[in-house]
Amino acid sequence: MAVEDRGILVVVGSYTESMPHVAAKGVGISLLRLDPDRQTFVPVATCDKLRNPSYLALSDDRKRLYAVEELAEAEGAAVAALDLDPQSGFRVTGRQGAQGDCPCHVALDLDQSRLLIANYMTGSVVCYPLDPNGTIAAAGARVERSGHGPNPDRQEGPHAHQVVPAADGRGVFVCDAGTDEILHYPFVGVALAATPDLILKAPLGSLPRHLVQSADGRMLFVVHELGCMVQSYLRDGDEFRPVAQVTTLPKGAISSACAAIRLHPNGRFLYVSNRGDDSIAAFAVGAGAELQPLGWIPTGGTTPRDFNIDPSGRYLVAANQDSHSLCLFGIDAGSGALSALGQPYPLGSPTCVLFA
Repeated sequence: MAVEDRGILVVVGSYTESMPHVAAKGVGISLLRLDPDRQTFVPVATCDKLRNPSYLALSDDRKRLYAVEELAEAEGAAVAALDLDPQSGFRVTGRQGAQGDCPCHVALDLDQSRLLIANYMTGSVVCYPLDPNGTIAAAGARVERSGHGPNPDRQEGPHAHQVVPAADGRGVFVCDAGTDEILHYPFVGVALAATPDLILKAPLGSLPRHLVQSADGRMLFVVHELGCMVQSYLRDGDEFRPVAQVTTLPKGAISSACAAIRLHPNGRFLYVSNRGDDSIAAFAVGAGAELQPLGWIPTGGTTPRDFNIDPSGRYLVAANQDSHSLCLFGIDAGSGALSALGQPYPLGSPTCVLFA
């Protein structure tokens, strides 16, 4: 939606029920309008029909929204489909069980025919077929993961943290924080293959959490939650060659854990959020996946669980989970530098930011 007519629509997921890592104060899913002139957000609608809709995915036509319900399977863990209207808000149209505990990520494949979720606690990945209207057509086909890492508190088993379609459309990448692996699973029909055809090994105990890809799929950038670093890779035939490994923290920072990673629409700048240090790190991206630190900026709150960049590349919105606020930043198109705009906007337990 153009800035000059009705502002920029923003969709935010949140925790509605407390968990060991969060004191929930969220309403569910919020639809807001970013007003760039006043540098603030205007509420449009909310959806309180889902429990812990902590991560969201939006269809290409911006008419359908998908949300995980981050719960134990016995308590109703699910993935839900919603209609999204810019004026009236949300309508839940369907739901399927997550087939695992604590789904924490959801994504659509490139042709919008499959919906994918990552179940954090059980480590499984589930692929659901979608009909032409975007409805979840049937229960999904599950891919089981196995293994563990050296950290007994965080890596006692597999922990799928993200599933995202590969840029070539032939499969998905999975970040498994429990086994310190980044894996590629090819599509087989409407489902995923049972075994990966590519495995990238992360440093032991680093917990690879999320990744982003360059538009052409040549470059991968992986953020590691406890490693507090980004590893970049460059495609070499059917493999990915590691290029750079850089810290996400400023000198002297302690007790932090990374969360989100986003690539600027122009592909020249990369951003990562640090929880604990409560900052966003900015990097310049080289033509060969090299990374050059550009600096750090406070997120204006605590525990930046997620952030996102609007399609024009002019604005970044940070979701500060534990200070219950959104903060707005401007992005310098030439340097990639961030500048804080306006005041924190109160919103309970925000965990995911999308632009509609």
